Amino acid sequence: MSDPLLPPRRFGYWTGHFVVLASMIGAGILTTSGYTLQATGNPAALLALWLLGGVMALAGAITIAEVATALPQAGGDYVFVREGFGPGAGVVAGWATFVVGFAGPTAVVAHLALAYLTAPFADRLASILPPWAARSAVPIEASLLIGLVTFLHCLGHRESARFQALVTSFKIVLLVGLGVGGIAFGNGDWRHLAVGSSWPTATQWPALATGLIYVSYAYSGWNGAAYLAGEIRDPSRLLPRALIWGTLSVVVLYLLVNLTYVYALDPAAMTARSPMDPEVEKVAELAVAQLFGRTAANAFAILVGLSLVASVSAYILTGPRVTFAMAQDGVFPTFAGRLHTTREVPVRATVAQGLTAIVLVWSGTFLQLLDYTSVGLAVVSAMVVASVFPLRRRPVPSPYRLPLYPLPPLLYIGLVAWTVIQQVIDREKRPQAVLSLATILAGVPLAGWVTRRKRGAFRDPSP
Repeated sequence: MSDPLLPPRRFGYWTGHFVVLASMIGAGILTTSGYTLQATGNPAALLALWLLGGVMALAGAITIAEVATALPQAGGDYVFVREGFGPGAGVVAGWATFVVGFAGPTAVVAHLALAYLTAPFADRLASILPPWAARSAVPIEASLLIGLVTFLHCLGHRESARFQALVTSFKIVLLVGLGVGGIAFGNGDWRHLAVGSSWPTATQWPALATGLIYVSYAYSGWNGAAYLAGEIRDPSRLLPRALIWGTLSVVVLYLLVNLTYVYALDPAAMTARSPMDPEVEKVAELAVAQLFGRTAANAFAILVGLSLVASVSAYILTGPRVTFAMAQDGVFPTFAGRLHTTREVPVRATVAQGLTAIVLVWSGTFLQLLDYTSVGLAVVSAMVVASVFPLRRRPVPSPYRLPLYPLPPLLYIGLVAWTVIQQVIDREKRPQAVLSLATILAGVPLAGWVTRRKRGAFRDPSP
């Protein structure tokens, strides 16, 4: 059997919905609130930040719902930017999506998953393993996790859909249990809401800007179903539903979990901690320890580590659809543009992303990876959202039209610009922010070279 040009449409609504949830619910909600609460001690500002991030994500989701239904093809960010701004811009977006959009977040979440899984056994492992092995335990195990999930997604559509539904359901049950169970039965204090809650001071705004970049990272993935646009049934009807309802579900869940953090943790005690304190990073585990005790926190850490497999899975499932489309256009190595002859999935593109993520796992600490990935991801998402403007001026029919145009995309792009500028200004965040932006800019000469070679070879944008 010869390789088909395009993958079959075998994914349904729930696969799209679960991919949105799993792409969004990852490292961010389990870590970033701790940094913001430690830096500001302002619970009201923390909750407002997550609400603003939710509005921002919803603005992006309804915008991409229009773009994706107009261009229901495999390729996601690459295809949307290519058709909006031209082949060169598409290559830049595709390159950045490959590195900071999927390989980077895969590395971040896999790193965090194993940090949680090994935390209860860290002292014991350090006593029985050689020093080099103890230091490298997390990246070694994270690499193995990425390899295993990559293999699972090479088996076929049915296997991918079932595995994604299983691990995402587990994650949702865990976070709902944290939010509802923590508030209903935990040893917290609602007076924490009044401690430090006020309009942000001048010294708090930079920390909140950094917090918003982290929050936007936590909400990234609202466009997850759009990467399956070329493989989902009835995309004009199912894609907007999966994108919008998936995003709304996560917004409600995130606000519930953050309310639980505030209920559990004294803001004044959080500001007394060092920003490098490991418990600030693992704010979810710290909250459970305050609510139910250390034994419960150790058990929760293991469950969190297992739940993060859903995010690793979502990134490895959706990301290769971008490189697959790029390879078919001749702007990525051609090996990635082939489907498996019997499984009809982009096996080679999937393996390429998995290997790149493994390399990034070894490139820095969790916070360094988070800072590097979050800035680039925000910039790429702004490019994708902006593609709605030129597409609106072209005769590309879309069965879905976003409401209140052009306010949602303008809101999204404006907030991204503000947060990225703040990251570059911040001396501590500047090295990772600049490196992330440099990764995107590295795609510019690459785009110029490949578009000169492939001029006229790009596919017809019509569905």
